[in-house]
Amino acid sequence: MKRVLQSVLCALTCCVAVPGSPALAAPQVLKEISASLLGDASRQKVFVLAGDADDVSNRLLIAPVQTRDEDILLDTSKALPLIKSQYSSALQGVFSVHVLKGRPGVMTVIDPQAEEAVVKQPFVEAGDYIALVTSEEDNAVYNFNLLFAFNRSSRQFELKALLEVANNDSCDRSLVSVVQLPVQTLGTITLASFDGREALQKLQVARTGRIEGVRKKLMTGNSADLLDMALAAYRKGDDSSFKDTMSYALMDGGSHDTCPPDSYIVAKYYYPQRPGWSNDLGFLLGEAGYYAESIELLNAVIADHPNRTVAYLNLADSYWAVNDKERAVAAYKQYASRMSEAGKASKIPARVVERSAVAPEV
Repeated sequence: MKRVLQSVLCALTCCVAVPGSPALAAPQVLKEISASLLGDASRQKVFVLAGDADDVSNRLLIAPVQTRDEDILLDTSKALPLIKSQYSSALQGVFSVHVLKGRPGVMTVIDPQAEEAVVKQPFVEAGDYIALVTSEEDNAVYNFNLLFAFNRSSRQFELKALLEVANNDSCDRSLVSVVQLPVQTLGTITLASFDGREALQKLQVARTGRIEGVRKKLMTGNSADLLDMALAAYRKGDDSSFKDTMSYALMDGGSHDTCPPDSYIVAKYYYPQRPGWSNDLGFLLGEAGYYAESIELLNAVIADHPNRTVAYLNLADSYWAVNDKERAVAAYKQYASRMSEAGKASKIPARVVERSAVAPEV
């Protein structure tokens, strides 16, 4: 690997000696990553290099392991701008550079704590891809992941996914959501043409919600696995395993003092494009005895999907369990009315009729 680095640095500094000319210093290597980016068996090296003393950006370079000067795949000084720290005169990077491994059916992202997370979204099936991840002082709550994959036809690294990744701003600071934004937010971009300063301004606008196109919340791998395991245990009647699994749905051990349900349940587990999934988790939360969490999630489902009939029954059961009979009765009646209108009155559970007749306590 040293030979690759020496070859690349030599190419960058024009290491042919010119009599009477001062020797050029090789740029400082800030980061060096091995990668397989081209969709074949070839190997590359990704370098982040310090700019010159008067530069306000670092340099991003991608070269094959067996490299010649003309083989360099990317060499840009626009992608990685530096900005002045608000606490000192030091310059800091706006984007960090990562190489992530492609896997069938999923996408890997970097969260604000610089940890990898997996979402259920097809992306690069094999090989690696490049992530530029925003980095801001005093912001451990959200970042943007810009994912670039190599296009063998154009022989360019093209922007294929733009994601807003958020952690909880309290509790345990863990991941709560990954939202896919339309790539046209930044325009048609290759890594060679990418201007980090301009992109940062557009991302700041996107953060306020003023963008065209659809935002899509992506299912995290951990959430998907949690529901699958909990459902399997519930259906088998394995109460111990079921409750143990469901406990992992709670942040900070489920303490309402340090981590109340309204601070994360909807942000983490409500998927607008998958109301059935969120309803199922809301039901299981109630079955596990986490009624406040169940109520929070099921109310979100109903607010956006008022025709989700079964959600009223699950919500009513959780309200009943916490002795909020007024809200429970209202939800039971909504459920019964919708079932009757759909011609399914015979399928209404007996408890709905019994509890609906209970007068709320004054």
